[in-house]
Amino acid sequence: MPVSLLWAVDVYGRVYSLSTGGGLWEQCRDAHMEFKRVTAAQQCCWGIACDNNIYLNLHASDLPVRYQEETYENQRWNPVDSFSDRLLPSDRWQWSDVTGLQHQPLDGFLLPSDSWEWEGDWHLDENFEGEPTEKVGWTYAIDFPAYYTKDKKWNSCVRRRRWLRYRRYRSMDTWAKIPPQQTTLPDPFSDISCGGWKINEEPRGRLSLWAVSLQGKKLLLTMERPAAA
Repeated sequence: MPVSLLWAVDVYGRVYSLSTGGGLWEQCRDAHMEFKRVTAAQQCCWGIACDNNIYLNLHASDLPVRYQEETYENQRWNPVDSFSDRLLPSDRWQWSDVTGLQHQPLDGFLLPSDSWEWEGDWHLDENFEGEPTEKVGWTYAIDFPAYYTKDKKWNSCVRRRRWLRYRRYRSMDTWAKIPPQQTTLPDPFSDISCGGWKINEEPRGRLSLWAVSLQGKKLLLTMERPAAA
């Protein structure tokens, strides 16, 4: 049976946890911090500190918590340069998301907070639908957007390839402040509660954090449930 934790806050704002694998309450790290409310799910706990900011405490495990960033490089064929980044004005961005609607250059990806670090540099995804590509990751189509194939044909006028980069969460077993731009409200939070992983028709792994401000305004943050990979 996996170990789970019960979290509690005493009248002095100190946070404690009780493990099903043990029998004693243990005070969390960052003992100098004071909290008003905590709410927990498997692997993580959120808290409203006395500075009115929301913090996350993610439990350490043997496997790292990683997130995959991706962007697409797009090119069009022309009779002078063959395939190049000289796209038509009506085409998608040279670097974009999978839909082609969002501009996503490689240098435009930033870490969301100091709690994350890059594992390495950008690299090509040289597989397409489970099979290796022959042209360093390029997949071909008649036009944007269309069905792509790893095989270049006589009427392949556009191509794209996917670039990947991973970031790793490093602030384990400590309270990490959620960036303010993700939780902006005109007044402070007074209570929080997490859940949602058993709500019908919700995507698997979806986790929701509800917050209420002092003026009674509600905020819902939807995120992927932390997972080791």
